[in-house]
Amino acid sequence: MRQINLLPPEIAQRRRVREVTLLIGAAGLVLMALLVVVFLVQTARLAGERNHLQSVNRQNAQLQVRVNQLQTFALDQATLDNKKRLLVALTQNEVRWSVLLSDISIKIPSDVWLTSFTGSVQAPGNGPGAATRPVGNISFVGSTFTHLDVAKWLSRLAEVREFSFPYLTLSAKSSSGTTSTVSFNSTVDLSPAALRRNQPGGARVV
Repeated sequence: MRQINLLPPEIAQRRRVREVTLLIGAAGLVLMALLVVVFLVQTARLAGERNHLQSVNRQNAQLQVRVNQLQTFALDQATLDNKKRLLVALTQNEVRWSVLLSDISIKIPSDVWLTSFTGSVQAPGNGPGAATRPVGNISFVGSTFTHLDVAKWLSRLAEVREFSFPYLTLSAKSSSGTTSTVSFNSTVDLSPAALRRNQPGGARVV
């Protein structure tokens, strides 16, 4: 059976236009709803990123405070290192005279007495043999009763680890009344063992 459309064409055309308009409006609403959803999602993400940024900034601020605190320790460490280097430079050729005087007091014969003690130190050189080259010397002026006592004094000096090559520059006998004495001048070289850095327990501590 054939259908016959009795509506005028204008009405049908207006109906199609209205349907298209409704479809476009509905699509616009859907698009607007999607845009609102995207906006809300992006806003939430932005808020989350801002919160994360604030958290990171707080952590950075805390770390900066910690760094500033540790910087003081770094400066203290640098000062300590400088003091150590300065101490090493100043004591590089230091002789522990207290140790040498103690050794002399132990080794000196009971019938020998000293009237003068003069020591000097020079910087050790470089090159072959520098490790065994004398780093200074000590001159002694003293008295005893016989030349044999002077020889004993020299032999005692040779027993001191820090001394080398003991020798006499003078040994003269003199009399005063019924008492005779022998005055002597003697000298020893200081071996590198006399330096503080070469002695057990001689290292300085800052």
